[in-house]
Amino acid sequence: MNRIHHRGPDDQSIWSEGDTALGFVRLAINGDLIEGQQPCADGALASAFNGEIYNFKDLAQRYGLGHYCSDTLIILPLFQLLGPEIIHQLDGFYSGVIVNNEAQKVVCLRDHMGKKPLFFGFSEGDLFITSELKALNHIDCFEPLPIGVSEIDLTSGTVTQILDHQAQATTNNLNELLHNAVLKRLPDSEQPLGLFLSGGLDSSLIASIASKYRDDIHYFTLGTEEGSDHQAVQTVIEALNLKKVTFVPLPSKSEIPALIENIVLATESYNPSIVSNGLATWLLARAARQAGIKVVLTGEGADELFGGYHQFSQTDPWRETRRQLIQDMQFTELRRLDMASMAHSIEARCPFLDAKLRSLSDQFEFEQFYRSNQNKVSLRSSFETYLPESILQRRKTSCDVGSGIRGMVVCLKRNGRSEREELRDIWKQHFPFDHSHPYFHQYAAFDRFIDQRGEEHK
Repeated sequence: MNRIHHRGPDDQSIWSEGDTALGFVRLAINGDLIEGQQPCADGALASAFNGEIYNFKDLAQRYGLGHYCSDTLIILPLFQLLGPEIIHQLDGFYSGVIVNNEAQKVVCLRDHMGKKPLFFGFSEGDLFITSELKALNHIDCFEPLPIGVSEIDLTSGTVTQILDHQAQATTNNLNELLHNAVLKRLPDSEQPLGLFLSGGLDSSLIASIASKYRDDIHYFTLGTEEGSDHQAVQTVIEALNLKKVTFVPLPSKSEIPALIENIVLATESYNPSIVSNGLATWLLARAARQAGIKVVLTGEGADELFGGYHQFSQTDPWRETRRQLIQDMQFTELRRLDMASMAHSIEARCPFLDAKLRSLSDQFEFEQFYRSNQNKVSLRSSFETYLPESILQRRKTSCDVGSGIRGMVVCLKRNGRSEREELRDIWKQHFPFDHSHPYFHQYAAFDRFIDQRGEEHK
């Protein structure tokens, strides 16, 4: 628990019974430290959950569960009523476990995107479930737990997926859905709120909507005046009349080696893209934490859901590529976002990953993603009055390039060795595990390009 203290620095607690123990570290956002304490226990069941349930008050009222001060506390009593079907009622992002020690079973729940990590495996013969692998001294074997509901038999150690998420019934109004997705992710007014702003279409759209509901948001942007993001951010600041903006400077060259070690440890990865973009996220999260913030909004998910990475023709395998990118997000961009943010105890909320938005985008046809020389067609057309034209039509620029951070990391190429090889050596210093597992290095859709990359996009 001490090794993942960064995920929950506000409180920690342990439940144990027989040879089963359940520990939880808490980042307190809803409820006080006493009322919101986990693990929870009721009879033969004990539970612990990481994440945010946006509709917990509505669920408590609908099912007559009384008052709940903390959102994730509703999961155990609701599971006792609904069983695995609970995932069709929960609106939010989450991962966690419900232990039935009498039956020697553990039920594991993960949200529809796999936004919060959860792993299962064996360590020196003991079965473990954990949010981050760095919690373990030794790993015999491990796998990410399935999205949806799965069950682990503690006697045999087998995992069975019980239920997957269903598509959410939704309106066809993209504008309305994104507004609602942003609004539900705003914390209570007394909770400070940050927003990671790059000047790209996605984060700028979130800023344009969120700023209509709260005028006290603290915006964080990374890079120097020479970076392409800086000018774009200035345009957004002026257009939206944003008041509180922190420009986070790039680190010095002498700081880079230690920072890269921090990112490799935080993300548990030696993939060059996850590390360089993870460094950008890590620096923004550090600045947010220093400003006393726990919750930030980000633009993650728009590229995968709305076709932002590619420019396809109708005969290209665009559906397959989109499906693969979304399926892999839990190991790529969401893994980078969660672990680099949680390294500083920052909860990142992503309106574009709302279940209803995903269901709507899953129904889109080619023309709503791509046209002659444009991608993200539906986003650009649905929100054309929200942002200046230069931002609305801005092409995808990854955060590490737009901020200038990638140019500081690709210098790892030396002595005829690749970035990946250099990063793997750093990784091995921190993790006594088998480095060949795909989780530690793979970014399936882009690895061929990542290994050839330079300081800028090609």
